[in-house]
Amino acid sequence: MKIIAYDNFKPGVTLDDLKPYLRDEVSNVWRLWKAGIVRENYARADIGGVIIVFELDSVDEARRYTDDFPLSKAGLLEWHFLAFDPAPLPLEYLFDPGVDIAQPWDRTAA
Repeated sequence: MKIIAYDNFKPGVTLDDLKPYLRDEVSNVWRLWKAGIVRENYARADIGGVIIVFELDSVDEARRYTDDFPLSKAGLLEWHFLAFDPAPLPLEYLFDPGVDIAQPWDRTAA
């Protein structure tokens, strides 16, 4: 399953608090990426932090990895998790044949 993990800095944590750990943090994530455990990694655009997409069997397994991150071990982060599986069948299968699915698909006002 895919698991989205996103972090928040604990209250009072600053960038200066993170700096001593960043090299090891990035190296750790890169190793997991090369092993196929981390599938995607993003910097958050709304606030400081990251979003990591794991490919694992459970949230507990993802938590085991995030608990091992240097910033987590230092007590600087808290993690949140969202787990999801692919939809069991194509959504189009559920639609009534009379439902309008003709192009243009995006009909939102510009």
